[in-house]
Parts: sequence; C-alpha cells; structure tokens
Amino acid sequence: MVLFTYTDYLRCQKALEKQALVLQEESTPYVPMPYCSFKVYHRHDKLYRDLLNNKKEFALFLQDFFCYSLSSPIVKYNRNFITKDYSNTISDVIFKLQDIPVYLLIEHQSYPDHSLPYRIYRYYSSILEDIHSSKKHLTKKDKIPLVTPIVLYTGSSCWNFSSNFQDHQFKYTYNNNLKNGKLSLSYNFINIHDFSKEELLHMKSMVAFCMAIDKCKKMPELIHTIHAVYDVCSLEQKAYLYRMLKYLLQPIIPKEIYEDLLEKFNCEEEQTMTELIERMLQDIENTKQTAEKKGLKKTAINMLKRNMPLEDIADITGLSIEEIKKLKTA
Repeated sequence: MVLFTYTDYLRCQKALEKQALVLQEESTPYVPMPYCSFKVYHRHDKLYRDLLNNKKEFALFLQDFFCYSLSSPIVKYNRNFITKDYSNTISDVIFKLQDIPVYLLIEHQSYPDHSLPYRIYRYYSSILEDIHSSKKHLTKKDKIPLVTPIVLYTGSSCWNFSSNFQDHQFKYTYNNNLKNGKLSLSYNFINIHDFSKEELLHMKSMVAFCMAIDKCKKMPELIHTIHAVYDVCSLEQKAYLYRMLKYLLQPIIPKEIYEDLLEKFNCEEEQTMTELIERMLQDIENTKQTAEKKGLKKTAINMLKRNMPLEDIADITGLSIEEIKKLKTA
C-alpha cells in the first residue's frame, strides 16, 4: 500500500499553483466552504475567503497582522459590479466602515499572480465609480473615498514582485514641464513566509491558525499543530478547524489518527452541551433565589412600617438583623 503523505500534498499543491497561472478560476459563485463539492485546491482558497467574510475574524485578522483595532463598526459592501465585471472569478471581500467613506478590500492569493495590480486597480476604480454614480451632484466638501487594499498570500512559491504600482508601470521620462502621471498606489501585503509557525500560533485569528497548519511539511508536525490550534482557538473557531480537518486534510491523514481527531471534536461538543445545561440550571436557580430574596425584603419593609420587633421580622423572613437594619435606614 502506498501512503499519500502531507509532503506529497504540498507537492501537488505546488503543481496546481503553476497550472492556475494559465487556467481561470471556476465560474461557480462563492459558497461557504463546508458546502462545496469542488476539488481540495479550491476548497483551500474558499476556507480563507469564508474566514475573511466573518466580521469577527476579520477584526482579529487586522489586530494580529496590523495591530489595528477597528474604531467603527463594519458592514459588508456588496455590489453587483463585482460579479458583473469579474464573472470568471470569485468576488473578493470588501468591508466598509459604517457611516464613514473608508473601504477595506481583502484579496487572498494562493499562487503568485502578476495580474494582481490590474485586478486591484479595477476593484479600486469600480468602488469609486459606484460611489460617484450614487451622487448626482458633488460638492467641494465631498472627498474621494479611501480604499485600502490588503493581499493575503498563503502559497508555497516565493512572491517576488513589488506591492507598489509604480514599480509595475512602464518607465518613461518627459522633460521637467510634463509629469509622467505614475500611480501612487500600493497594497498592504501579508506573506505566509514572513511568519514562523510559533508566531502564528500566538495570534488570535483563525486565519493565523490556518496559516500555521499550512506551514507544516511533515505528518507528525501537522498533527501536533492541529492539536495546538485546537487548544488555543475559541468554540466558534473550532467549527472552522473541524471543516478544515474534514474537507481538506482527511485525504492525507492516516485513518486512525483522523478518527481520533474527530472523536476529540465530538467529546468537546458533548462537554460543551453539558456545561451549557449546567450553566442554564444554575442561572435559573440564581434567578429564583434573587426573586425570593426580593420578596422577603419587601415583606420585611412592610413589617418595619408596622413597627414590628427586628427579632420577629428576622424569624419570619429568615433575613439577618443586619440586613433588616439596612432596609430600615434605606
């Protein structure tokens, strides 16, 4: 029997990356990863897109990689121009700061793509055009919206070209009276190769945890990292880890180890439900005791109004003399 190792998986992934340079992405609309029926390579990309579409995970992503905490609520920016202009691609993630003309565009790349500057520029200009068309008349006070592009690269090949648009433009020099009009535009770049697995595991976003898993090259390292991620991620993030395990990693993990990992998830789910039920019962009991205490205090206040002795009130209500004295002075 021939074993298909994690190293073999990475080798296949690299071959797919080269193939992806000449093949267009599938025209099927984006669907959250656990419900996809596409090949593993495309599921891998959709996992990251699914994570970045989650507002909470996106906020954690900004904190982890840019040390930036959102000062305003964000909303998903969905417009038909993305699907219309890019009918052969999967739409990228765009968030807008609520009530502020600031947009965050996130592009995930799993292979080097020299057409990326063109694509980001078209997204950028399409957003501006969409905003401009929604206003019939612009005034002096109207400012051009701010669009901040972010590129997340998780491929195995080296990314060896600049993130500054000027470096990709044709070089030509006029005289001093004629400016060349070069674009002063660049994108923020997060490269998986710039971070160690240990650094990623000390972060808080599921994007960072998935990147840590992607960096594994041998099966023991992969299994150890999955356990490490499981121990540090939240309950909601465990759902993403479960999907990654079931829909991406199952073909390459030995059956016995895979079943043990699934059993760990099942035990966690049962334990969580047990703890949830216990907390609910405790909350009910606390609420009941609080209500009873309020009723007893109300009774004690009525007795105080009738000038009944403190000892008699304590015997009837079960409240302490100190508690009754406080009610008397309140």
